[in-house]
Amino acid sequence: MNTTFSTFSQYVLDYIVSEKLYSYFEVSINLWTMLFLSCFGVATNVLNAVVFIKQGFNEGVNISLMAITCWDLVRCLTSLVHRMYGPLYPASSLFSYYWQTYTFYLDYTPIFAGYVNYALTAYVSVERCLCVSRPFTVRSILTRKFTFIIVVVISVVTFGAFFVVYFIYDIYFLYVPEFQMTLPFFYYSGFYYRTQKIIMPYYNTIGIVLPFLSFLVLCACSSITIYYLKKSSAFTSKASSASGISLREQKVSKMLLTIIAVKIGNLFPRIVCYVAQLSEPEFYALKHYHFLFMTVSRFMYVLDFINADVTFFIYLNMSTNFKSTFNHLFVRIKPRK
Repeated sequence: MNTTFSTFSQYVLDYIVSEKLYSYFEVSINLWTMLFLSCFGVATNVLNAVVFIKQGFNEGVNISLMAITCWDLVRCLTSLVHRMYGPLYPASSLFSYYWQTYTFYLDYTPIFAGYVNYALTAYVSVERCLCVSRPFTVRSILTRKFTFIIVVVISVVTFGAFFVVYFIYDIYFLYVPEFQMTLPFFYYSGFYYRTQKIIMPYYNTIGIVLPFLSFLVLCACSSITIYYLKKSSAFTSKASSASGISLREQKVSKMLLTIIAVKIGNLFPRIVCYVAQLSEPEFYALKHYHFLFMTVSRFMYVLDFINADVTFFIYLNMSTNFKSTFNHLFVRIKPRK
């Protein structure tokens, strides 16, 4: 390969976001903000997993939520491993650079794990929709075994759809005169140049289609669920406050609305970004608008990880069973004297 770092710098002439401005974003947003959110996300999702395991998997919904938690944990953990180059820098700047370069592939995993998360959340929305609209029909269908098979299939198919992207970059060793040494750089691989006319349109298209389908399914099924809940006596003025059912159904409705709001806020900017990529091919990594693309990507990463972090607080505040199990495991209540 004859490319040099200076050649790349001359090619990327992004007048909207300069290299200097992007370097500030890289340190403040992509490194330290994301490092904090990743650490926090690992902690909250481990707590989610512990609570779900303690509750058991007698109900299909716990299997689905556990799968969502596992993928949130994957994206937070892989992000944390990649961004350890920041804390490593004071010890050895060279080792930190090598760590950042060789773990570059991990930076895609949180994105793809997020897509799996959206698809699984859409399935939970479908499941809830069927439970309230056809409770007697689907009760015998939505068994634990069925739910487990579905979440595994969704996870494998969705993540597998993006797996090819791991092969479009490679590590090259280039001599850098400024440092008088040979350093590793990531750049497009031979596989990319052989298949770019197929791979990139496929990746950009699937990156829009799958999240957009999840978005539509989530909104449609959640709207239908809320409609059926409002039709029930729990949402009428004649509802009995002593029945106990109305409180449970109101909590389900609030939780669905919260999940919808979080997913819409997270998915919408990503869909807009992918539409921009289809409209402007140079709006991508290592191309003309490299720094603008990477800056936008960093802000979307922040939304992704806020999404992964806040699920714990949604469960804790809106699920009585989750809160009860969490308190039993982690909150010590001193007896009164």
